[in-house]
Amino acid sequence: MNYLNYAITLSGVSKKVKKQLILDNITLNLEKNKSYGFVGYNGSGKSMLFKVICGFTSYSSGSVTVNGKVIGKDVDFIEDAGVIIETPEFLPKLTGYENLLLLSEIRRQISKEQILHSLKIVGLEQQANKLVGKYSLGMKQRLRIAQAIMENQSILILDEPFNGLDKKGLAEMQNLLLELKKNKTILLTSHSEGDISLLCDTVFEIESGKIIGEERITN
Repeated sequence: MNYLNYAITLSGVSKKVKKQLILDNITLNLEKNKSYGFVGYNGSGKSMLFKVICGFTSYSSGSVTVNGKVIGKDVDFIEDAGVIIETPEFLPKLTGYENLLLLSEIRRQISKEQILHSLKIVGLEQQANKLVGKYSLGMKQRLRIAQAIMENQSILILDEPFNGLDKKGLAEMQNLLLELKKNKTILLTSHSEGDISLLCDTVFEIESGKIIGEERITN
């Protein structure tokens, strides 16, 4: 297989935690510039799958390849990817802008103007200099999305990115992802079937760590 034809490939990936099988022999070939939804009940393995793809936790067997590089062998962590998994611990006594500026220092790939642009496109331009400790839940979620997209990565891995958003915020973030999916590979989980059907080209159903269903969506 030519792995460079795909953004992400998983070959027979399993993950055990204290002898319990969390992911069970998952094989996926995810094309570049496509959007993929993952659905399943809480504890089905969705978040663990995303963590394994990102290199945040090791897998017990199989292989994970992202943009031609094997996670855990060629690289420790995913590269060229914006990630939302669980809730990041933003510093409450810093502003939204200052939090993103601090995070941008890790890779040092973007300018202050690019940070401000990411805040603008998620609707936080007017709150950029407000302390995060005074942000609402929805504003913090917008900040998470700004963090994920600010470095213009080719892959977005978004675990429940719409939690805490009101109806207006949800519509705005859906429209943002619809625009971004034109030239990015997106992996998404959501409890809302509407989010999945609107944003995704293919949907995988996970149960007990296995892929038990696949559906292609035509919008």
